[in-house]
Amino acid sequence: MSFAAPIALTLAALAVPIIGLYILKVRLRRIPVSTNMFWRQVYDEKPPRSLWQNLRHWLSLLAQLLLLALLVLAVADPYLAWQAARARRMVIVIDTSASMQATDVEPTRFDLAIDEAHRVVDGVRDHDQVAIVSAGSVPKVVTGMANHAPTLRRALDSIRPTDAPSSIDSAVILGRQLIGDHPHGVVVVISDGTQEVPADVDQRFVGTPARNLGITQLQTRRSFVDPVGYEVLVEVKNASDEPARGRLELELDGVPIDVLPFDLEPDQSWARTIEKTSLEGGELTATLTQLAQPDYLSTDDIAWAIVPPRELQKVLIVSPGNLFLQKVFEANPLVRVTIADEIPATWPDDTIVVLHRLVPEQMPANDFLMIDPESSSDLWDVGGLIANPIVTEQDETSPLMTYIRLDNVLVPEARQLQFKGDVHALAATVSDDPIYVSLDRDGGKALVLSVNLEQSDLAFRTAFPILITNSLAWFADQSGELEPAIASGEMASVKFSTDDKRTLVSPSGERSPVSGDLVGPLAEVGIWSVQGNITEKKVAVNLANAVESDLRPAAATQADRPSSTAAFWFTRPIWFYCACLALFLLVVEWFLYQRRLIG
Repeated sequence: MSFAAPIALTLAALAVPIIGLYILKVRLRRIPVSTNMFWRQVYDEKPPRSLWQNLRHWLSLLAQLLLLALLVLAVADPYLAWQAARARRMVIVIDTSASMQATDVEPTRFDLAIDEAHRVVDGVRDHDQVAIVSAGSVPKVVTGMANHAPTLRRALDSIRPTDAPSSIDSAVILGRQLIGDHPHGVVVVISDGTQEVPADVDQRFVGTPARNLGITQLQTRRSFVDPVGYEVLVEVKNASDEPARGRLELELDGVPIDVLPFDLEPDQSWARTIEKTSLEGGELTATLTQLAQPDYLSTDDIAWAIVPPRELQKVLIVSPGNLFLQKVFEANPLVRVTIADEIPATWPDDTIVVLHRLVPEQMPANDFLMIDPESSSDLWDVGGLIANPIVTEQDETSPLMTYIRLDNVLVPEARQLQFKGDVHALAATVSDDPIYVSLDRDGGKALVLSVNLEQSDLAFRTAFPILITNSLAWFADQSGELEPAIASGEMASVKFSTDDKRTLVSPSGERSPVSGDLVGPLAEVGIWSVQGNITEKKVAVNLANAVESDLRPAAATQADRPSSTAAFWFTRPIWFYCACLALFLLVVEWFLYQRRLIG
């Protein structure tokens, strides 16, 4: 046996004063009394004892000395050699994924996991070292190696479940790194078994093979063609072994816009693309309702998406007159058109300028679209005419050319332009002459289309209004690209035009400062917002994870693994048992003394 604090054994010297006080003869005080009849009776019952006669009640002295020995041992903290040799390093991994919030067991799977972790902590032996890791989207060490049970219990109670998927494999790797090369290291994973873990890991299961319906996808994007239209992509999965039916309700800023019934077979997914219109946009919410069967996970019963608003655009058309050009702009509900038949002296602010044939000597600082320029300017020189140009090349990756094909458009005539700066060719002829370009300049954005509208059939084709719609969206930094709702646990990119102070606000109202354009990981479902001094941007976060929506264990056969962390009788340190025995001995001695069984 060894001692953690051998210096405490010197306290055994207290036995000397205990023995001295026990045999010490107490000098009685002299008090005058009227008679000594009663005192003589006492004297006869308890006559004065000699020094060695005081030792006749040796049980009392033995109890005192034994009590002292137990207390000294407790302070010296003894331990056996086998305890140090067989001490373990244990890492408890707690699954904090969204599926752990399922209510198929009372109160939730996560609460049962914490209770199981407490039982594991109660079963560890003295000299064992225990660490706790939470297995969220990013594994986190809640507390490092420790053997103080109250600290470990407080650490367990501080863990909270998240709405994100877990990374059990990463958490196990982190646990093995904490164990290192210890010969008696063990990793304990407490989860619902929706993810498989390595075979050499002690896994504790919580939960049942419960059924569940979940929204596994919700995305929105603005239409490429309709200025006020948007599309919704939604997917629902039946993660159970039985058929399921219900309704999916869509709301935009709290206003119902559609109700879609569904009827799903076991393990079947249901996906729909829905087209709607809205100028203002807002927060789109999809909710599962009127389910015909119990649903044990509420996190994936609702999903969110952001429909970006459309802003009205002011357009000034400067043209000698072209009815088709005017009508294609007026047909756009986002455009407020002003017509001018000559070049104005000043250009209006916050207005897109459309120049048809008329060319000023100095091009405006506004965003502008130049169509069929007749003369040179500060940005280009006009060359000769290109007769019957054949469009053979176009930039299909540019948002300006989305849904546009110009190779089948009849173009009898176009102008050859020599640009004075860098340009990006969006469409070019077989002779590499660009007929539709975007200009790189320090001022506003600029587009030049050198096709003669009067002689071409471009104005009569659907490609022309799409071309105008794409250009207006490009000027406004808007497009029909996907407005992504990210999956929980991921990072979000939120770019601001200014470097003002920003604050991240979670759906539950928690606020935290933001630096840079990346925020996250966002582990709570709902609408997050990044608030700046001037602007605010929102991010929709959904569970959107078919694995987390499936509450059935990934490998039920692993539930029969033998446990390597079972509790033992001798789990407490020796000093604890010494202290308990000392307390018990003190109570017994007091009882015997009160009963006059010892003196």
